[in-house]
Amino acid sequence: MHQSKFSIRYSLLIGCLSGTLLLVGLLLAGCSSVHQTQRKSPGSSATSYGGAKDVNIKKISALQEDLADLNRQADMLEAKQVAETAVNHSGNLAQEYELVRPAILHNVFVRMGLKNRGLCYHWTEDLIKRLQSLDLKTYQLHWGVAYRGSELREHNSVVITARGEAFEKGMVLDPWRNSGDLYWALIATDTYPWVERPPNEW
Repeated sequence: MHQSKFSIRYSLLIGCLSGTLLLVGLLLAGCSSVHQTQRKSPGSSATSYGGAKDVNIKKISALQEDLADLNRQADMLEAKQVAETAVNHSGNLAQEYELVRPAILHNVFVRMGLKNRGLCYHWTEDLIKRLQSLDLKTYQLHWGVAYRGSELREHNSVVITARGEAFEKGMVLDPWRNSGDLYWALIATDTYPWVERPPNEW
């Protein structure tokens, strides 16, 4: 009887260890958070605001100003459209995905088939489509990818530039990083080594 209890406990321990190793493996699969930057552009934040209207207004205003800085002609109306759409649609996607926080945990649920969408490339795909519907005149949308092809490190995000400007002068609009609370930063200040994904691959 004593041996039987020991065997059961040993089996449970092995099972728990195996489950933990599996979970760690899933956590590392794609959109890894290892390389997330702690640097934030004015108005961007790692805190979830739960859709608080006054905070969103401040974020939209800050993003509008940063977008205007990308564009020598500073079309403030279009910058505001982009800022409102990027901030609000990111929050909407979090609801649509029935998001589990943090983002890396939601990734695990997607990989396990418990959630349908919410990996970084889902966020990028859905946000870029929404921004494309604005028919932008003075801004240009790009798909940025870092560590492409790496199962452990690949990350995707929307990148926006002034029309005609080089990708490297763009700004990252990343809704995945803070679970729908839009993060943005200039490519030059972000820690991910972004490169452009060709439009024919979108």
